[in-house]
Amino acid sequence: MGNTSCVVMFSGGRDSSIAALRLAQQEVPLHLVTVTSGHLFGIANVRRRLIELKPLLPPSTKWLQVRQPNDLKTDTSFYELTCLPCHHSYVVASCVIAAKHAVKRLAFGYARYQSNWPEQTPLAIERLKAALATHRIALDLPAYDLDSRESAIEVLKDLGISTASLEQKCIQQISNVTLTGDRLVSQIELWERAIQASMARLDDIAIEVIEEIELEKLS
Repeated sequence: MGNTSCVVMFSGGRDSSIAALRLAQQEVPLHLVTVTSGHLFGIANVRRRLIELKPLLPPSTKWLQVRQPNDLKTDTSFYELTCLPCHHSYVVASCVIAAKHAVKRLAFGYARYQSNWPEQTPLAIERLKAALATHRIALDLPAYDLDSRESAIEVLKDLGISTASLEQKCIQQISNVTLTGDRLVSQIELWERAIQASMARLDDIAIEVIEEIELEKLS
């Protein structure tokens, strides 16, 4: 995909950190976007990770903390209790930011060893890639080759980065349900349609940027 700018959905966890680092190694200009909400706690952990990454990322790298959008300009009542609805809003938030900065590349820290999570299944990735391509946005998954948590830890060790998962903790996940078979496929299909509907009205969706700062100025 070359070294065109990329918006990275950055949680501060192992996989999104590796995704950002791998893109930086390719000299890709980065906009790191962290979404916060009332059910996510521990933004200080994310800042700690960013401080760790400062020497390894381009000084011009921008970090944006944005509030999770609730009004996605489409029906979301069909969602079951999984991470799909939040990832719908993450896609929307990142695409609004990408449009503002004229970026046509979006990266997530999805990893193969977490492919049992609905949004990280091969089917969901295929559908998300197709939805974004409709709007000429390329999906990049720099960490998807990671086949185990241990392999992610080893990558971080080699780079001299903390192996802890320095991300916000979600208090909703404890209520999540497990989806399989037709039930999973149905939710992913509805997810794709809902993302497409939101993307069609992207100009009408407001994103609150809580903080925007170049990484070299972060302390």
